[in-house]
Amino acid sequence: MKPSEVNLGVWNIYFIVKLVLFIGGVIEFNFLRNIAFIAFLIIPARNKVLSVFQQIAAILIGSYLFYDDSYLPPLSRALAQADQLSQFDTGYLFELLTRFVSLNFLLIFFITTVFYFTFYKILRINVLVIAAIVYLQFINSHLSFSPINKTVDNAAAGETNAASPSSATITEQLNSYKKEFFEKQSNLKASLNKDIAVKSEFDILVLSICSLAWDDVKYFKQENHKLFKEFDIVFDHFNSATSYSGPAIVRLFQANCGQKSHADLLTNKLDPQCSLLENLKSVGFDIELMLNHDGMFDNFLSLIKDKGGMDASPIQYKLNPYLLNFDSSPIYRDKEILSRWLQEREQHKENKKFTFYNTISLHDGISLVSNTQLKSPETYEQRLVTLLDDMYEILDGLKKSNRPVVVLFVPEHGANIRGDKMQISGMRELPSPAVTNVPVGLKVIGNNMKRIGEQKHVTQQTSFFAITHLVNQLLENDVYGKNEFDPEKMLNNLPETPMLSENEGSIVMQYNKNYYYSFNNDEWVKYTE
Repeated sequence: MKPSEVNLGVWNIYFIVKLVLFIGGVIEFNFLRNIAFIAFLIIPARNKVLSVFQQIAAILIGSYLFYDDSYLPPLSRALAQADQLSQFDTGYLFELLTRFVSLNFLLIFFITTVFYFTFYKILRINVLVIAAIVYLQFINSHLSFSPINKTVDNAAAGETNAASPSSATITEQLNSYKKEFFEKQSNLKASLNKDIAVKSEFDILVLSICSLAWDDVKYFKQENHKLFKEFDIVFDHFNSATSYSGPAIVRLFQANCGQKSHADLLTNKLDPQCSLLENLKSVGFDIELMLNHDGMFDNFLSLIKDKGGMDASPIQYKLNPYLLNFDSSPIYRDKEILSRWLQEREQHKENKKFTFYNTISLHDGISLVSNTQLKSPETYEQRLVTLLDDMYEILDGLKKSNRPVVVLFVPEHGANIRGDKMQISGMRELPSPAVTNVPVGLKVIGNNMKRIGEQKHVTQQTSFFAITHLVNQLLENDVYGKNEFDPEKMLNNLPETPMLSENEGSIVMQYNKNYYYSFNNDEWVKYTE
């Protein structure tokens, strides 16, 4: 083959776009696979039929390589979610597409195309493209054949010698750390003291918020909202351990045990010893469930019943929809539902209640009933402020009623509204800290309760096992019998939980002040925001 016959043609545009995106940190670039693809493209076809088949194969290979070089989850994981995608309405699917194909991407593609057709007769663009790929491979450590080599440095891996540790060594360290984490967590178990707890008479209201993390709150500068100032205890580093609703709630309902792996959580039968709900029932609490949605998407109700032990049927109220879900089902205003619940609770005060309220008012893909044309990212700030205001009004209503109620504000996961290099806005396949660090708060209300000291912030890393600790402290210290409590004393011996989060097929964990992710435990890669 003569050098003059080597011609990538319009495929040069493909590689130039990928190189520009790689240099910008938007995608990765697997050197070996892309060079192999170039080799395939320059194989001369003997006739037109073979040429057509070669181009069809090239389109398929090129599409796969582009996807593989992106930070999107493995193709197998994307295909596994096809059933959920089929439930989205057309408008939401188009909205998601526009996030993947951004204006900047289209501009890069346009400029590259103009450049190619302007200069392809003057410059040997094939040579320039291949030379650029080889040069970047040579000078940039990010273009290592092994993803782990390109992401882990000596300090992150705990190495003190000058030589870089091998890929096998780093993988072994990270896998060993993960194994040790779950072994320690498996030994953590807690239960309520029935003899003491049964004397306490107060309700527990859990406000379970979908799609709200500290990152989302701070992005819209709402960290000083009056709601957060109302709480007696605020968690600054509470890890929801997942970026999906069902598993997050199951983890909350199994908070009497340490953190389980995602597989153990959703595959194994619920251990009664781990069940927070069963423990609460044993000390006299009746269990209530309320939703501001129908609970049908992704078998939400079935999951929290089978794996979380929530056997109560949702309380239903006849209200006008406030929002429309991405499957066009109605979503109701939080303030209206909780106000109706409070009215009924005032009329029927018998028995202490554990009421679990779940809201999806901040979920991605939701539209306002008053304006369905606006995309969900455009309305998130409005919906966020409305939700925080609603929750504040509910707390205020509870305070005025002087009813003994402990309110736990526990978001499930964040919205990732800001997005980063690894995940576009709204995407949560990787349970990164921006998605799983959620603003948990606790408020003790009623019986003219007196708080000793100021609001307490929990700065250490915690997760759901800390919720059981707080409930135990409230019950065992009989705060309503004394009509006062000290948040600082309640936090004595609060269990810490290092950051490790999982979804089905993906994991993110903190190791030596860095974050690493893995899909299906194949390889570890440093998480770059």
